Amino acid sequence: MLAALKPTRATTPHDSRVASHLVVRAARRLEIVSLTVLILALILWGLIHFLQGTLGEEFKSLHQWVPPVTIIVGSAAMLAIARSGRCISPTLIRVGLVYEVVMSVALVCAAYLGTFRDVDPASLTIERTGLSGVAPWTLFFTVLVPARPREALIALIASASAVPIVYLAQVREGWAPALMVFPFLQVFVFPYMAAVTLAYVAARVVHQLGVEMRQAHEMGSYRLEVLIGRGGMGEVWRASHRMLARPAAIKLIRRDALASDPAMASVAVERFEREAQVTASLQSPHTVALYDFGETDDGALFYVMELLDGIDLETIVRRFGPLPPERVVHVLRQVCASLEEAHHHGLVHRDIKPSNIYLCHRAMEHDVAKVLDFGIVKKVMTTDAAAVSVLTRSDAVTGTPAYMPPEVAMASTVDARADLYALGCVAYWLLTGRVVFEETTPLAVVLAHVQKTPLPPSTISEVPIPESLDRVVLDCLAKDPAARPTSAEELSARLAAVPFARTWSEVDAARWWEAHQPSVVPEATISAAVAAQGDAQPTGSTTRL
Repeated sequence: MLAALKPTRATTPHDSRVASHLVVRAARRLEIVSLTVLILALILWGLIHFLQGTLGEEFKSLHQWVPPVTIIVGSAAMLAIARSGRCISPTLIRVGLVYEVVMSVALVCAAYLGTFRDVDPASLTIERTGLSGVAPWTLFFTVLVPARPREALIALIASASAVPIVYLAQVREGWAPALMVFPFLQVFVFPYMAAVTLAYVAARVVHQLGVEMRQAHEMGSYRLEVLIGRGGMGEVWRASHRMLARPAAIKLIRRDALASDPAMASVAVERFEREAQVTASLQSPHTVALYDFGETDDGALFYVMELLDGIDLETIVRRFGPLPPERVVHVLRQVCASLEEAHHHGLVHRDIKPSNIYLCHRAMEHDVAKVLDFGIVKKVMTTDAAAVSVLTRSDAVTGTPAYMPPEVAMASTVDARADLYALGCVAYWLLTGRVVFEETTPLAVVLAHVQKTPLPPSTISEVPIPESLDRVVLDCLAKDPAARPTSAEELSARLAAVPFARTWSEVDAARWWEAHQPSVVPEATISAAVAAQGDAQPTGSTTRL
């Protein structure tokens, strides 16, 4: 499974569509363009005439107020459509091209309607008329809002055609003098043909850049789409498989990010590879799944994980408050299932904390817990007396202060019971919305884990907590590992024995997700949002002491 993959060309022709990430950017740029045009039109026409006291005069003549009002109303409508999110990106870009044409017609009307009355045909030259705003507008729009070259060309031709059409319409109505064929072409056609040519070339260049960017964002059978997390050396991307309808998350470390600090690079690469190998070896449905692992042609390391639709336990408590005790038990037992398998393989996670546990909904299941980030996992060999480290890189103490077992803080022998202590801290957070020890500095927190006795969660929680659940949490938080549950399996059994009037059911979970889905999903479609945290060092992140 851990095959070293190389990027390959997609089987679908890239030239048939704009790169997806470029289209998304174009949609955002369309919003910026329409907002900019709206503001400029309001200032240059509405505000200036208002301050000069001539706004009323503008509305006396139809050809004076219709073009600027069209620009204002059209830009406001385009802005509303772009911000609504109801149009998918390709459709939104096509709507934007229609907007480009409408604005071009309005600009031509604003510049030329009524301008050529009583003008001598001999004096109607390009030097006198100049170029209308259509030429710079179409070039600006084409570069900023890239579309398929063919569609962009159609919009450009339609926009440029507005110039001769508006002129000829005035000739028919007697508002402009008639020109001979060559002068007409020289003033109203040839300059705009040149502008269309330049804009079309720009459209093709931008499109090709999009194709090249798309190719650069491909890894093996996966295509990178959206950057969803970044640390000092690592990145996490939302990705899709080119042949299968399966989204994924890709975590990668680029070689250029490692060049500045070779020592740190060695540690980062070792941790990255170990995390991929460990995650791939675990099959629990409550451990994030790993699909692939490899190296690109430019030396970037990456692995592909399942993309989770949910929210981490850190965020869920901060946003919605402590969880009901029966739901806490439901979640913790799933985490125990993940840890049980890892411990069975002699692996200690060493960084169990709320932000490394995701609560998701998958298919028809809700409240599915997933354990993430096995980057600082340690493998142990069990002897009759204790667990002996076999993958210790250094004597550095690694972990998150708020969830750090005393034996880790004291650099003592660490075994699976360290994860159970951390899981007790997670339970404390879920039940109370508070960490076990709230101190002013990370070092003070670590010392508290070594020296202080925690308060029972029931004395802090605003909802009743069964005495037996209180006891389970405090037993997990015992300073002496021998006083804690002996295994994740035993802990799960003790949690299952906690009496409740009614247990947390799938129906309860489905109702919660239905009620909170809109506020959960936008920030939570990340299977490894904390994957780069060891590099980025956010608040509460993994720390070396």
